[in-house]
Amino acid sequence: MRHMKLLLALLVGAGLVGCADDKHSDVVTLTMDLCLDPAIMERLEESMTPSGQPGYGEIQEEQVRRMAAAPTEGPFYMVNLIRYRELAVYPDGRETDLTGREADALYAPIDFLSAIGARVVFVGDVGDILIGEEGGWEQVAIVEYPCPLAFFAMAAHPDFQARAIHKEAGVEETIVMVTELIPSALPEDFEPPQSPYPATAEDPAFEMIHVLRYHEQAQYEPGAGEPTRTGREAMDLYTSGAQEAAARVGVYPTARFKVQGVFIGDGRPWDELWFNHMPSRAGFDSLEADPTRLNVQYHREAALEDAYSLVTYPQLLAIPGAPGGGGEPPPVTDDGTGTLCQADDDCPGNGVETCIKPEGDTGFCSRQGCEAGDCEAPYLCCRQCNEAIAAFLPFTGSACFPGDRIEQLLAVPASCTCD
Repeated sequence: MRHMKLLLALLVGAGLVGCADDKHSDVVTLTMDLCLDPAIMERLEESMTPSGQPGYGEIQEEQVRRMAAAPTEGPFYMVNLIRYRELAVYPDGRETDLTGREADALYAPIDFLSAIGARVVFVGDVGDILIGEEGGWEQVAIVEYPCPLAFFAMAAHPDFQARAIHKEAGVEETIVMVTELIPSALPEDFEPPQSPYPATAEDPAFEMIHVLRYHEQAQYEPGAGEPTRTGREAMDLYTSGAQEAAARVGVYPTARFKVQGVFIGDGRPWDELWFNHMPSRAGFDSLEADPTRLNVQYHREAALEDAYSLVTYPQLLAIPGAPGGGGEPPPVTDDGTGTLCQADDDCPGNGVETCIKPEGDTGFCSRQGCEAGDCEAPYLCCRQCNEAIAAFLPFTGSACFPGDRIEQLLAVPASCTCD
């Protein structure tokens, strides 16, 4: 069956497929140029032998075929909904006292992602699930890949396979969707509005993440008097009708993703993901109670066959085109600030000795303990932050940060001074 070996290759991502030759004589070197040579796919197919499905979900063969049909097209975005084991359980039976989240942190394949030109663009912890009880999701993470072939090559690499055992140990369940980023509808000069419900230390801003599946035909209540339309068209009516109410409280769209297919999951399909910036829970509650929004709520109910609504607090937001999202790696200055790192030992020294990791698994080298004027442009010294949330910041006291990435540090609740 065509592309069946690609399905087997994808199982490598869970550490469940091995190379046919223990000497790894045909291992594909991980580089940023993989998307230029579709012939590499044949080498990957021939080098794999099967061993089983991952324990945290089922790989969907249909999506494998979609990806294999266009192995060098991209970029694409893998969106991960994650629930951790309370305690890690390793498939090789080793004893451990790690939590599931701690085991998954050991997986953190940032070095493999960097080698193929991929990167993490979003990480956020789920604080509440308002719609959709199944899953009990704890984290949402998004990785941008340059093309499917680059992902396949990474998944097939024996060093990556060895690392992936930590993911198998730590993750109890996941849904992984292959998506395309929909161009933002916001103007290029968009400035986030001031909200009458601003964030506070007790009520911070968050991303409301909606995972959506539409009815093929909108399901209105009998007697609604609505013409026949698709579920997607009904959702558009809800959005346009609620837009004014959302603007009044300072809500705006952060990002939209179209789901190409589910890569790992429980068999359910999904259509789109919507990320909406909420200024605070108080702002969200005001929007929920707004009569203008309530008047069009029936369109949303008619549109959706299934959904999750996740209150998510970002640790990293670098989705291209998203307000405040940045999108490019930080620049490296003459003193080494900005050097990519996973640990302090990766940093050059001479004062630039701390690996700052806002997303939790990779980061950039910085000068910690800085004062105003100590940082080389375009970095600014961020200091005097709110002591109440100091434990949640990725540095202690002060550090050099890129000037275009300090919005969250300047805003409540962090309230840092950056100069």
